[in-house]
Amino acid sequence: MEKALLSKFEFIMMFVSVVVAFAMAELLMGWGKIIRARSRVKHPWLLAGWSFWLLIIITYHYLGFWEYQAYNFTKVAPMVLFLAAPVMMVLLTFVLTPDLRYFQKMDLEEHYFQTKNWFFCMVIIFLILSRASDPLLPDFAETWMGRSAGTLLVTLSVIWLLFTNNRVVHYFLLCFNLAYLILVASFIPVTGMTAF
Repeated sequence: MEKALLSKFEFIMMFVSVVVAFAMAELLMGWGKIIRARSRVKHPWLLAGWSFWLLIIITYHYLGFWEYQAYNFTKVAPMVLFLAAPVMMVLLTFVLTPDLRYFQKMDLEEHYFQTKNWFFCMVIIFLILSRASDPLLPDFAETWMGRSAGTLLVTLSVIWLLFTNNRVVHYFLLCFNLAYLILVASFIPVTGMTAF
């Protein structure tokens, strides 16, 4: 009886799955710390909203990998390009999740505004890296415009957040991004690594 061998894509996806799982675990552990310290934290809504947005993005990103099985990974450069966005996801979770010490009280909104520039710059880099590997797909020439429209919309809203500390704008754009992502998640099939 002949043993089934892993394809290149399956082999690569094992590594990618570990990286994506690490990002999701870091995010969920951060939620766990905040829930355990709920009596010592205040104003969690901006942080909670963006971390929920990030959880949806991580899920979408993982589903978007499926399209890349059509590409024959034989060179290192496309492989690095393919892995760059998941690695950035892990870094995003580190920036967003507060380092809550035992018995420490924390204003999570203050933490959010202290780390927002790091977080949103890294979101922009993540979105660019996610789209950078799309040319590896066989249907890229026909689908690039549709793939890029949502990414451009989210990127523009995130750029706006970089340049303002206005709470109302931050809550409005959080709600906009969550609503947009939930709408996309409900009606549009996954395409590429950012999926919208």
